[in-house]
Amino acid sequence: MASSNSESCPGIKKFLRPKPEYIQCPNCAGSVEIWSDEDTSVCDICNKEVGRPEKEKSCLDWCEYADKCRAIIESKKH
Repeated sequence: MASSNSESCPGIKKFLRPKPEYIQCPNCAGSVEIWSDEDTSVCDICNKEVGRPEKEKSCLDWCEYADKCRAIIESKKH
């Protein structure tokens, strides 16, 4: 049983190195930048908060080591 860390856990990479994605604003049809580690963002055109069409499940939702990964993610934010 390997421990979960940024070198051994492939699921944590999108949280430690997020990438921008673009979704269409349902209010004004503008393009909204949302990062891979975010569930919502704000449209630059109409200022409406926009969420992902459906929340993507990640290993943080089911992995027995998710608490350890959350701690790693939090430590990298500060």
